[in-house]
Amino acid sequence: MGIPRPTSVVVAALCVLGASSAAAAKPAHAPRHRATARHAGAKRLVRRRHKHVRVHGPLMHDLRGAPGAPAITGVTYYVSAWGSDANSGLSPGQAWRTVGRVNAARLRPGDGVLFQAGQVFSDQELMPASSGSFGAPIVFGSYGRGQATLSKGAWFVKHDLAFEKLAFTSTFYGGSAFKGPSDDITLDGVTISLSPGNQALGLYANGQHWVIENSRITNTGLSGMLLNGDDYLITNNVLDHTGLDTTNGYNNHGIYLDASNATITANTITNFADSAISVRYRNSRISANTISGGQIGIDYYQTDSTPGTSTWTDNAISHTTVASIFICGTAEGCHQPLESFTITSNRLTKTAGVYMNLQPTAGTYTLAGNELA
Repeated sequence: MGIPRPTSVVVAALCVLGASSAAAAKPAHAPRHRATARHAGAKRLVRRRHKHVRVHGPLMHDLRGAPGAPAITGVTYYVSAWGSDANSGLSPGQAWRTVGRVNAARLRPGDGVLFQAGQVFSDQELMPASSGSFGAPIVFGSYGRGQATLSKGAWFVKHDLAFEKLAFTSTFYGGSAFKGPSDDITLDGVTISLSPGNQALGLYANGQHWVIENSRITNTGLSGMLLNGDDYLITNNVLDHTGLDTTNGYNNHGIYLDASNATITANTITNFADSAISVRYRNSRISANTISGGQIGIDYYQTDSTPGTSTWTDNAISHTTVASIFICGTAEGCHQPLESFTITSNRLTKTAGVYMNLQPTAGTYTLAGNELA
């Protein structure tokens, strides 16, 4: 199913002025993207309540170059291609050899596992068997210069985990619609780059209180990120060449935001198939991103039954071919929006299409200081 195309330019002439409008109508069912996650139905949102926690401890000695990385406060285990799974794992000289040995380990909150940088580990996907705890996440990272590569990706339903300075060449999955969410997860300095011709997501997340920062996602057949749940911080990342598989019938985005109360700031998103950031739930905060090279810069499809206020400001959006900013409405067969929108100080440069198409909402529009080029 393709993106519903904007039917008219509703506010292009207002985007350099302050304005507000409101309209009400009974919502209709909006077209949804088909589930693109690993398990059928994985886009059904499953939540559980946890105390809001974001932990950033002191520098970890083995993760030089990753400021703010959670510290390993417990036992550190090492993994090397030259090691043996019969070893203790307690030093580089006694390193384990495989991801499978890591998956079998009984890790405790505060423990860490470090893979030798520059080496490739391809026996299994990383499937942590244990969760961390408040203030003591279990940390997975690299030791030495650069990143270790885990070619099978990651898959877990655990909480309080941190992933630092690692590379993945298959999808990173955290949380599940069927088995439950994964909450309080941090990715910092991670690279996800898939092989040519793939039909996969870069990252799938289902849970609350995720931080994804200083990371890079490239060459994905489907969306770069698919985020379900609540309270995400996505900052200082690079997403490039996402949605390369144009034959799968899905809408493919840089970031597919199926989560409420998310902050997406200071990212660079380029060469995306459909939208750079596609929003479905309330209270998105999208600011200071550099977006270039795709059909739509930022769009909104009403999926949430609870209205909120989304604030999109200070984004540089260029080289779009359909719209810089698009709010889907009943004219395109979507739900009428319930959300209120504050759209200010964005810099918009298009290749084709329109600058803005903002369909009537039951909330309000506030527009000010947007620049057209």
